[in-house]
Amino acid sequence: MDLLPGERVLFQGHPSWRSQLGHFVLWLPLALIPLVVAVALDANGRGTGLPVWQWFLVSAVLVIIVVAVDAIRRYAVFYAVTTQRLRVRTGILSRNEQTTRFDRIQNVDVRQSLMDRLLRVGTVDFDTAGASERPDHFEFRGIADPQGLVRIVAENSDLSAGRSATGI
Repeated sequence: MDLLPGERVLFQGHPSWRSQLGHFVLWLPLALIPLVVAVALDANGRGTGLPVWQWFLVSAVLVIIVVAVDAIRRYAVFYAVTTQRLRVRTGILSRNEQTTRFDRIQNVDVRQSLMDRLLRVGTVDFDTAGASERPDHFEFRGIADPQGLVRIVAENSDLSAGRSATGI
């Protein structure tokens, strides 16, 4: 991220792995189904035509794919907060980037389900004044310590508002 003169990074990162536990709860058991079925059929004496170790290998490859998909999805999203701006960048091969200044932020919402609260993650929505009739919307999903992020933005947006009001 190219910084403006006098600007410094306050927060940067990707969605937390804890925010993706639903992905693992769904896909990891499905990845283990080939192994479970092979072991069950082998225990009944029916067999599958392949040795159990090969079914173990199939399940291991599926588990690796599940973990890799999660890592790629999280790596594809990058959040940054500087002393002057918010930034959301998505994509790996093609990129989409949203940036706005603190003085445009009009509303901040934090959303956390019960599971999010237990895992200490959440979504922070920043609504900003836009040039069009529809305000821009910045969503930081899966953030560890969302209240901490809101605090960082609030403290620094107050500072930037104070600087502009005093002419500093």
